[in-house]
Order: sequence, then structure tokens, then C-alpha cells
Amino acid sequence: MIAPSLKAVVIGANPYSDSSKIVKVFTHEYGVVPIFVRLQKKGGANAIWHPLSFVEFTDVRKKDGGMATYKKVERVGKAIETLKDPKRTAVAFFIAEVMEKSLAEGVPLEEVYSVLVDGLEKLEDSGNVANLHFYVLARIVEAMGLMPEENTSGYSLHLETGEWHDASPMLSRTSYLLRNDLAQLMIKIPGMEFDTMGGLSLNQKDRKELLLAMVMFIQLHHAGLREIKSYEVLETIFS
Repeated sequence: MIAPSLKAVVIGANPYSDSSKIVKVFTHEYGVVPIFVRLQKKGGANAIWHPLSFVEFTDVRKKDGGMATYKKVERVGKAIETLKDPKRTAVAFFIAEVMEKSLAEGVPLEEVYSVLVDGLEKLEDSGNVANLHFYVLARIVEAMGLMPEENTSGYSLHLETGEWHDASPMLSRTSYLLRNDLAQLMIKIPGMEFDTMGGLSLNQKDRKELLLAMVMFIQLHHAGLREIKSYEVLETIFS
């Protein structure tokens, strides 16, 4: 892979050595790409690698099975409010971790990329971001082609098959049945205007169940189930 210019959203990073790290970015053209980053000894250049940072690389090169390298990187979109506001930062960490732990490398998902870019712009500019993670994840479910047709029979949604089952709802590591009313809400969210999402009326138990069900739905159809550690911080900040 050779790209003279490549826009990307940062979704994760892991130390490689004392002077470098491997940053995972999500791109329109190539999906998830691991990038080898040399850390700067002075200045604030390393601050660009925070979760959901929107950046543009120049002269990107990557061999099959290896990490990508680049000549230059710069920030594309501003992140002033995202870094200053603990609630926005928590949402950024959560969405980025879901992306990192749910998507395999090298699989282009153009519509998901568009949803993510729209989400990080709303994260920076919207007055209230309390329900942004619900909005983004529901739209990602839709963009992946996973969203089922509405079913008002009261059946549970089986997240592994995407089909409606006449069975009692139960979500766990081994049971993937989502309550009908929460599944119906998930189906409706992508058609809502984000500015109206402030009226999303759910108690804390239902918020957790719906949010983690959407994570489970995405993971079951892509990289497999993995724990999202940043959820507890997100829940604490918004409680």
C-alpha cells in the first residue's frame, strides 16, 4: 500500500518501545491500519494521538502484513472541547475502544468511516453529548447492514443471527437475546435527528443494556466478543 495522502481517525495505541508506539487508525480506503509512530522528545506533538483524533498522513507506505509508516502527520479537525470536557473525553475513549476491539484490520467499511467522522464532529461541536455514543453505535449497526426490520410481536432480537425469537430476553457472554422494546429503540435511533436525542428516556439499567447490546451486536458479526474497559468510566461520569 502506498498513499500520498491518507485521512484517518485514531482508535487505539500501544507502546512499542520507550520512543515509539503502534497507533491504530480507521481509514475510509483501508479500514483499520496499524501505524508505526516515533514519539517526539520535546513539544506537544505527541498529543495528536488521543482517541478519535482526526488526522491526515502524507507519504504512507505499508507492506503486506506489516505496519504502515508515514513522512508527516497533522490534525484535520479541532478537538478543543473534546479534550477539555471530561464527558466528551469519556465518550471519545468509549467509541474509540469499541472500534478498536470490534473491527479487523484491513477491511474497508466506508459507511462506518463516514458515521465515525460525523460522530467526532458532533462530539466537538454539539452542546449536549450525553447520548452521542448511542447515536453513533446505532448508526454503525445500520451502516454495517445488521439492523433488522421492526417487529412489534414482543419477540426478542437474537444478536448473533439478527433474527427475532419467541424467547425470554437475556444478555450474557453466552446468551444474546435483546428485549423487544430496546431493540425497537435501536432500530429507530438512526432515523432521529441528533439534536432530539436529549429526550431519550431510559433508566440507567436500560441504558447499559442497550449500549452493551449494540457493542455485542457489532462484535459478534466482526472480530468477536471483547470487554470494553472504558464503559465503567463512561457510566460513572454520566451518572
